This record gives sequence, C-alpha cells and structure tokens, in this order.
Amino acid sequence: MKHIKSCIRALIGAMAMTCAIASGTSAAAEFPQKGSTITLLVPYGPGGQIDVMGRAMAAYWDAKWGTRTIVLNKVGANNQIALSELLRRPADGHTIAFAQGFEAQLTYLNPEANAPYSRSNFVPVALSQRTPAGWVVRADSPYQTMTDLVKAAQAKPGTVTLGTPTSRGPAQLYIEEFDKKQKAKLNSVPFNDGPSMMNALLGGHIDIAVTNPTIALPHLKSGRIRAIMVSGNTPSKFFPSVPTAGSLGLDISSFGASTGLTLARGTPAPVVQAWSTMLKELSEDADMRAKMDAMGIQPEYAGPSDYAALWDAMQVEVTKLLMRTQGKVRPIQ
Repeated sequence: MKHIKSCIRALIGAMAMTCAIASGTSAAAEFPQKGSTITLLVPYGPGGQIDVMGRAMAAYWDAKWGTRTIVLNKVGANNQIALSELLRRPADGHTIAFAQGFEAQLTYLNPEANAPYSRSNFVPVALSQRTPAGWVVRADSPYQTMTDLVKAAQAKPGTVTLGTPTSRGPAQLYIEEFDKKQKAKLNSVPFNDGPSMMNALLGGHIDIAVTNPTIALPHLKSGRIRAIMVSGNTPSKFFPSVPTAGSLGLDISSFGASTGLTLARGTPAPVVQAWSTMLKELSEDADMRAKMDAMGIQPEYAGPSDYAALWDAMQVEVTKLLMRTQGKVRPIQ
C-alpha cells in the first residue's frame, strides 16, 4: 500500500511539473500579450542618439504587437545603472535594455567599476546600429584640422578641452592612449549625455567634442560646427569628405559605437526569439530605415548568436585596453 501511495504521489508531482513547464512554455510562446507593458531601459539622457532611436523603435513594435512601451532613461556609470536595473526586474522579456558597445563591457571588466554582474548575466538579443564618432569643433575654432589640434595639445598640454559623453568610459581610456602616442595632453571633460556636451561646445566651454551624427547633424547643417575627423577607418556618409582616423595615421580605430539590445539571463528562449524576430523585421522596414537615416543613425542588424560573438569580441578589445592603460582587469565570467 505504501508503495502504491508513493507511486501516486510521484505521478501527481510529475504531472504538476509537466503542466507548469507546458504553461510556462505556452506563455513564452505567446509573448508579448496584446496590451502588456514593456520597459525599454536607455542608459543615456533624453534627446541623445540612443534615446531618439529607442523611442522610434518602441513606437514600431508597439504598433505591431499592440503593447505599451515605457522608455526609462537610467543615466550614468557607462551603462551600469541601466544594466543593473535590467537585472533587478523579472527575466520575462518585458524589460529590455540598450547596451552600448565597449561601455557595457567596461562596467564588469574594470575593477574600479565594481559592477554587481558579469558577462553571464546577459543574453544579447540583437545589434541595432553602428555609429562612427565625429570629432567636431565650432565654426570659428582656430583648429582647422586634426593636425592643428594635436600640435596645440603638444605645445600647451592640458589647454585643449575635449568633451566626451561618458565619465571614465572607453573614450577616456582611448584618449589617454592617444595622449601617450602623440606626446600630447588633451583635457578630457565628461558629460552625462550628448546634448549637454554639444551645448557646452556651442557655448565655448570646450574646444572639441566627440559625438555621434544624431547630435552633430543639425549643427553641421546650420554651419555652427565643423567636423575635423571621423573615428575608425571607414568614411561616413554622415560626415562627408571628413578624414578618418586611419587615414591620418591615428590609432583610435575603435573609438566609435555599436549599440544593441540585451535581456537578462533566464529569459525564456521563445521570448528571446520573439524579440529577435521583431528587431530583424524592424531593421528591414524601409520606412523605419529612412527615419533612422534622417536622424543620423546607421541601422545594422545582427541576431542573437552574431551579436553575442560581437559582444565577446568587444570584451577582448576592452580587456586589452584596460591592461594597456590600467594594468589590471576583472576576469570574464
């Protein structure tokens, strides 16, 4: 009799577990429910490139899915505040975060950042865009070329002020390397977002800004600023006829940005797939691409496996950068 009761209990337990798994799988497969709320975490302030791109993307998937997206700007610490917020929420796909290339990896690889997470906490979903960084000055700046700027930074170290959109991020580390190689000294001034940095440039508070096309284009078109260099080795249609860092022999090729979306570890696979499918559709939509282009955004899609590979490749680059500039790095977990 005891044996029969034990078998019955085991059977009931197995049936309950099967039902729970089936229920969870079914719920994940139906993601998202029409009328549900999605939170999009943006690691930068309102009005910047990632913010305006995120709002455009959210409007697209809300129209397709029938969802309601709340865009939540969680600014600071090189994406760490936004990524930490992602991990505090349920891993059910209803919260998704932008991760800025190099900055996101820097948070958990830099021992000084003390990030409460590691690589294994994230499920990269899709790359959404790649953007070159433009080095821009006011129209009346005495620096006509990048050579002029370098010579000034060599002649009077620390007097040329350069704005960057983050505090102690990859930009600062690359600038430190730049200084060493050029035997110069740029006075790096960090800002929380691109718009405030551009306002500082226009107001004469800094000499040069490293920014993206979304922030720069309106002022380039109005003639208030000029671009003197584009990061990397590939010319940009958003900065036409502007020399690249590679063409000038400057080794700051990685000083650009790739942005993607990530979910938290534990998110059901069907939910990850639902997001990936939507983001691929979005990236291929002609109207959406035209809208992005008008905003100075270069959309580029890569699915979960390819984006994860890119994420991990950026880890390697950040690890090398930290070892060259700080001599220490947290192990990848």
